Amino acid sequence: MALFSTVFWRLAGAALMLSLGASVATACPNWQLSGVQGYYTNGQDLWSPNSYSVVAGGNQSLRNCGFNYTGYVISSPDFEFSIDGLQGYGRLNIRVNGSCDTVLLVNDSTGQWWFNDDSNGFDPSIDIFNPVNGTWDIWVGTYSPGTCSATLTLETF
Repeated sequence: MALFSTVFWRLAGAALMLSLGASVATACPNWQLSGVQGYYTNGQDLWSPNSYSVVAGGNQSLRNCGFNYTGYVISSPDFEFSIDGLQGYGRLNIRVNGSCDTVLLVNDSTGQWWFNDDSNGFDPSIDIFNPVNGTWDIWVGTYSPGTCSATLTLETF
């Protein structure tokens, strides 16, 4: 009976940990969620900088979500861009100008994650060379807990 009790409680504990882990993971940045703001654009349109207003930050700590970065974002991407016509453009620049210390997290159309903090003062910038058409999910976060106003800019070169 003691063996059954021990096994039962170990299995119950494992099930509880799995369910807690699943709830934590669903709160982390998730590229499968729809972006708060969705846009269609193309490489030619981005030849001139395109800017978008956003409230930076959120309640999800990137470090608690398995990223080796410091920053706070929301679970859903702030932006989901469908971008076509990128062939012929050697570089896509994604940058943020914020009223606080902001961070930038991107899941590109190939599924690769990109992160930056403080490329230009407290503002992040990411250059992606030979960008690929598809869906781009972008989070504009803050280095510390809290939120602030920010502007996201995309531009091709």
